[in-house]
Amino acid sequence: MHQRFFALPTLAGLVMLCASLTGPAASALAEGAITYTADGGEMGQLEMTERWRGGALRTDIAGVEAYMLMRDGETYSITSAGGQIMVFALSGLAEVAEGQAAGPSDPREDAMVIPEEILDITPTGDTREVAGVSGEIHEVAWLDEDGVRHTDTAVLSDDPRLLENQDLKIEMSNLVSGQEPNPLSQALQDLGLAALSFGDRYEVLSIDDSPGPEGISSCPPNPWTWVT
Repeated sequence: MHQRFFALPTLAGLVMLCASLTGPAASALAEGAITYTADGGEMGQLEMTERWRGGALRTDIAGVEAYMLMRDGETYSITSAGGQIMVFALSGLAEVAEGQAAGPSDPREDAMVIPEEILDITPTGDTREVAGVSGEIHEVAWLDEDGVRHTDTAVLSDDPRLLENQDLKIEMSNLVSGQEPNPLSQALQDLGLAALSFGDRYEVLSIDDSPGPEGISSCPPNPWTWVT
C-alpha cells in the first residue's frame, strides 16, 4: 500500500476541518469508533477512523504513517518513519504557526473552504439512512470567509455515539488550535445534533459501539514539545 506523509500542521488541520462539520454535545463519554470520508481539498478524498474510550480519542487517516491522540488534556502526533517512532505534543502548535512568515495562519485553509457564518439550518421533513443510522435531511445555508453564499444538504442525527465522538473531536481541535468552536459547530451544538453527512464533503461510513484494541489510547514516552 502506498503510504502518505503529512506535515504536522496538516494533520492538525484535518482534525479541525472534520470538527467544523460536526458539533459538540454534552454527553457521558463511553467508547466507540467511527469511520468516515472527508474532502481534504488538494489532498483529495480521505478516509479517517476515530476511536475513543473515556476521554481519549485517536484519529487515523488511511494510508498515512501517523495518527493523532488526545488524552489527559494534551494532543499528540505519533509518526512512524524509518522504523523510528516520533511523538510530538501539539500544545503550542497554533502559536508556532502564527509566528511563521510563510503559509496560512489557519491550517484548515489548505484543506477546503469552511463556513464562517451560518445563515439557516432547515429540516426538509425527509429522512435518510447513513451507515445504518437514520437521520433527518437538512438544508444548510452558509457564507464562506469571502462572503460567498453556499447551500449544502446535510443528514443530521442525535445518535449518542455521534454526539460522544463530536464532543471529543471538538475538544481535540480546541487543544490544538486554541480557538472556540466555529459557527457551524456552534449551530449544531445548539440543535443537539451531529452530522452523518454534509454535502459531498463528509459522510460517515460506519459506527461501532467498541473502539477495538485496548492499546488505542497508549502513547509512547518522552514526547517532543513545540517551543514558541
